[in-house]
Amino acid sequence: MVPSKVRVLGLMFLSFNVLDLTGPCEVFGSNFLPGERSIDIASATESCTSSEGVTVQCTFSFDELLNDTSALSDYDILLVPGARDDYIDAALKDDKGLLQIIKTFATLENDGKERWLFSVCTGAAFLAHVGVLSGKTATTHWTYLDKLKETCKGAGEEADIVRKRFVDAGRSKTGVRVVTAVGVSCGMDAALWIASVVYDLEQAKGIAKGMDYAWAYAPNDDVTEGWTV
Repeated sequence: MVPSKVRVLGLMFLSFNVLDLTGPCEVFGSNFLPGERSIDIASATESCTSSEGVTVQCTFSFDELLNDTSALSDYDILLVPGARDDYIDAALKDDKGLLQIIKTFATLENDGKERWLFSVCTGAAFLAHVGVLSGKTATTHWTYLDKLKETCKGAGEEADIVRKRFVDAGRSKTGVRVVTAVGVSCGMDAALWIASVVYDLEQAKGIAKGMDYAWAYAPNDDVTEGWTV
């Protein structure tokens, strides 16, 4: 059944990669999709500037969401962008509530609502840090593969870190679907695939066509084959 409304929450932190965030938002907010759609953005501050110098105004602060964690249950998709390694390290050192939001969303009880936790590029580091990827198969930017493996191990359990355009890692312990994508443009590939599941494949193809985007839908090569596990 096609949902009547899909709500997306994107997270920001200082010097995030702008396409990691806006690429999937282009998909999830497409006018080619039926029904209602809404996209909210949250960060620790009123606005946040990406590493490319683009400043984005947030809808909610992390504090607002953490003060009323039940609000997180209204969202269907939590989108976590990545950044350059040193910016990820800085965000992990002083996450200002970002990690708690991810952990809370990943552990939401199954109430019949299909939820997705979706990271792009090195955003997978945040999922790994709170243990969401432990024991799962996941991916990230090719320069971060080894570091992600170390982070998962440090969180308590090793993960199978592979180089794929995106990976459907299955579900969290409470049933939240977990998807990781590699660097930047692959976030759109993964978002289109999520749209194909939430809506249907033809709808997703229509979005890609409307974007004039050559969607790499699981082509047969060693980097992209086997994107679902």
